[in-house]
This record gives sequence, C-alpha cells and structure tokens, in this order.
Amino acid sequence: APNSTIEAAISPADLAGYLSFVTRVLEDHQRRGAIAAKFEIAYFRSLVFDDPPRETVAPIYARYRDGGVPSGAEYKAFQDLIFRHVLTECGRLHLPVHIHSSTGAGDYFSTAGVSVLNLEPVLRDPRYLPTPFVLIHGGFPFDEAAIFIAMRKNVWLDSSATGSFLMYPNQFKDVLKRWFEIQPSKVTYGSDAFPIDEHAGTEELYWFGVHGARIATAAALAEMVAAREITEAQAMTIAHGYLHDHAAALYR
Repeated sequence: APNSTIEAAISPADLAGYLSFVTRVLEDHQRRGAIAAKFEIAYFRSLVFDDPPRETVAPIYARYRDGGVPSGAEYKAFQDLIFRHVLTECGRLHLPVHIHSSTGAGDYFSTAGVSVLNLEPVLRDPRYLPTPFVLIHGGFPFDEAAIFIAMRKNVWLDSSATGSFLMYPNQFKDVLKRWFEIQPSKVTYGSDAFPIDEHAGTEELYWFGVHGARIATAAALAEMVAAREITEAQAMTIAHGYLHDHAAALYR
C-alpha cells in the first residue's frame, strides 16, 4: 500500500490498471535489454502459490490502495495474482522466468518453503506452457527432485551457486552426474557471482564458479564414459550444452 499522498496520487485507480502497469514495466525492461524476469520471492515467503480469481483480489487492491495494512491472507492473494500475471506476460513476451529455488542465507529463511515441489502445480499449469522457467541454483538441496521437474519441456535448471560456494566440486560432481544421466539437455551453467565483502568480490566468485563447474563436469562425464553409459563424443556434446549451448539457445 502507498505510504504517501504522492504515491497514492500515482497509484493506478483499480487492479486492472495495476496489472497494466506491471505489463508496461516488463515490456520496458525487455526493450532495454533484459533477458529474463527473476523472482527472489523465496527470501520473503513460501513458493506455494494459490490461484485466486481477479474478482476476489480487486476489492483487496481497492481497499488498501490509499493506505492501511492488509491481512496476511489478503496480501498473499494479491501476491499470487501478480505472480501469475507476470508468468502469463513473460510467456507472451518470450521472456524466461527465473525463480530462486534453493536454500538461502539468514535464520529467517524457510528451506521447506523453497522446495521445488511447491512449484509443481504452477509449472504443470497448461496456461504457462509458452513461458520458459529456469529454476535458479538447481533446487538445492532438492536438486534430485528438481531434475524430474525439469523434464517438462518449458523448465530448465541453472546450476549457479551450487558449483561455486554451496558445494565442493566433488559433491557437485555427483549432482551433475545425476542431472546428466536423467535430462542433460535441460541444465545450464551459472556462477551466481556477486561481491560478498571487501575480501571476496565478483571476480573471485566467478572464478570459483567456473573452476568448480569445469572440474565437476569433467569428473561426472569421465565416470559416465568409464561406466559405458555414454561415448566420449556424447560426453563432449553434454559438456558443450551445459557450459554454453543450452543457455545460448534459451536466451537467444
């Protein structure tokens, strides 16, 4: 809800106007070069999304447009509707949707709430088939379930953070091997490089991400070749796909 007369003056008059505003923001960001829309919502609430009808949410918007504090249920209904509107619009715009899908920092973070299994009703919804979904951080620690969810044709896994600071390469190797054995065409590389503090900056995390991913990829594929699950030529195809080709195709 707006907290000043200026914000109230520029708030859309009704829910339809607010949804139009959201659409314009997405279109503007895409025009300026955005390649995806990212949700970090797991840091604030569960990934359980209901499907409230617009006629239920419209009165909530009207009631709190000029101030006041909605109940938790009212605020969740509003969030869920906006979330689903963004998914629909991203499908129309061919804009991939990134969803933070791993555990996070802070003692307030709900690991159970961020389970990728909570997203399954949304990802299986036929209304969002045109929308490409990328589960950022590969669902860790629910990475085993995540690869089965990624078997849907519009869902991918991004391994950022898992191979740089959530796991050592030897542990990450086992995760990659399982992903490569089940659905290698739906896994993309990512580093999640960002400045942690004055001692570790973006460049250090980027190096760790690249180094860890290369070591883990080589080890996972070597084990698969040794077990005669794949040929060396197939291993090279999987490596190129994971480290470059899949992301290049997904983000055009």
